[in-house]
Amino acid sequence: MKRKKRRKKKTSGSRLLGLFAIFLLLPGASAEKRKQAEPFGLVAGTVFREPGFALGGAEVTLAADPESGAAPAGAKKQKATTGARGEFAFRVPVAAMRYALHAQARGYASQDKRASIEGEQRVEVTFLLAPESKQ
Repeated sequence: MKRKKRRKKKTSGSRLLGLFAIFLLLPGASAEKRKQAEPFGLVAGTVFREPGFALGGAEVTLAADPESGAAPAGAKKQKATTGARGEFAFRVPVAAMRYALHAQARGYASQDKRASIEGEQRVEVTFLLAPESKQ
């Protein structure tokens, strides 16, 4: 019994070139048509619990600091829940602004912090929440 050898189909170069040309003609595929993302600042950080372990499931709130005056356009109150590694992040307008942050979690005392940002920068904020006293 003789076995027949299978031949691999070769894809012609012109076929690949045709598929590539179609991809380029699709709406939105052109680099010129892509919308420029608006610039933003980033207020990010981590919530820890004593004795220094990450605290997942904590709620962090970011709002314009009432002591800093009027908030710029696009600045609004935001909430985030930390992931398993205790991390959170907020996109904020690039205007110079001071923000108030509040972190809280069930069974822990809440904590407030302030953060100032100017332009397209990243500001790190770290919280260390202590267990609530059982009185």
